[in-house]
Amino acid sequence: MKKSKSMKVAEYFLANPSAVPKVVGAKFKVAMPSVYAIRKRVLSGSMLGRINDQITDAVTQSKPFVPSTKADGLQIGGDHYKNMGVQPWVAMESWMTPEQFAGFLRGNAIKYLARCDVKGGIDDIKKARHYIDKLVEVRGDDV
Repeated sequence: MKKSKSMKVAEYFLANPSAVPKVVGAKFKVAMPSVYAIRKRVLSGSMLGRINDQITDAVTQSKPFVPSTKADGLQIGGDHYKNMGVQPWVAMESWMTPEQFAGFLRGNAIKYLARCDVKGGIDDIKKARHYIDKLVEVRGDDV
């Protein structure tokens, strides 16, 4: 019996919880609203425990992080996130709804812009831009 596109997408998200929804939608030729709905179902409930185990395994085994997007491969002010098996925002994206994750990215951009004149200077402005770049990637809007 042939698997449906929805089942293929669900299996892909289960195996790759940090996958970028836009990339998954293009890979399986599935509309974005369906991709987000499938992702949300896969990452909720009993499957979340399995995903948490996968993330924990990746972190404890110190596997190098393989960026899936341009913003994931960049870090301003050190390499502490790039050296982790899973970057925190990748884990957060897999646990949060798209709206929650977009809010997280916006909040961090605002935080860095608000403090740039009293703390981090140009590095904080670059960090804010980094969060905005990730937000653009997540939304999938072509600017």
